[in-house]
Amino acid sequence: MKSVRAARRAIIRRSYQKYQKTLMPSQWKYLPRTLDICALDPFAKGLDAGTDVAVTAANFKGAFRQLPGLLSAGSDARKLHAHSLIKIATSASQPASSAPKPGEIVEGETASSSSPPDALDLATAVFICKEVSWFDCIEPYLFGWDDIAQHHCKPDLDLVTSYGFQQHMEHTPAPPKIYFSPQGSEIAATVVRAIGLDDQVATVSDMDATAKDIRFGCSVCPPFNRNIAAWTKAGYNWRDFVCSTCLFTFPPVSNAISPRSYIVM
Repeated sequence: MKSVRAARRAIIRRSYQKYQKTLMPSQWKYLPRTLDICALDPFAKGLDAGTDVAVTAANFKGAFRQLPGLLSAGSDARKLHAHSLIKIATSASQPASSAPKPGEIVEGETASSSSPPDALDLATAVFICKEVSWFDCIEPYLFGWDDIAQHHCKPDLDLVTSYGFQQHMEHTPAPPKIYFSPQGSEIAATVVRAIGLDDQVATVSDMDATAKDIRFGCSVCPPFNRNIAAWTKAGYNWRDFVCSTCLFTFPPVSNAISPRSYIVM
């Protein structure tokens, strides 16, 4: 039965590749693995059919017609889960919010009725992927929903390529396990404030645009000798700086280096 299932997964994979061609290339990075598609009910029925049933691509046409709705539902569930991770972490560390409601009068002023950014879009929405694999020893840090949505670190169809060899590993069909990082969020907030933005409303895209040409140098790391004539210190973009500080547990104190000025954090 294992070989039969493998052959049927190959059929689904070929049809899935054809389906991908009907989408804009910019959408491809958000698509789940073939292994995840095979676990969806409409596909699993054909995949798990008895060995006496001849399964072809035609058996999955109805499933592919349902696929857009299934992918949307899966994305919504994944986003809801990410939201819950932030709420759990923030509720444990902060008192109940006393923010004014839209239109409420506060000390003679009218609160803004504009909608705040989604919590998952903020630059402080820092997550860690906790998928443990022997071929990847560094935990990737994810910034905001867009990073989470396109993060597919687990191998597809139980196949891993490492150092030119193909090895088979068992993997369950599910999105990567992620956790909200309070430490990463705190460091990101410090970086956001260092370049003059409000960490309560600055989004990941705001930081990518505003800090595009700014480099952050850790004040704890010593300079290193790049060549005989020059000593230098590493400069990180804002994402890499947050990752480096989290990984090496340095205090969030650094110099933000821009082409025209130095911003001390």
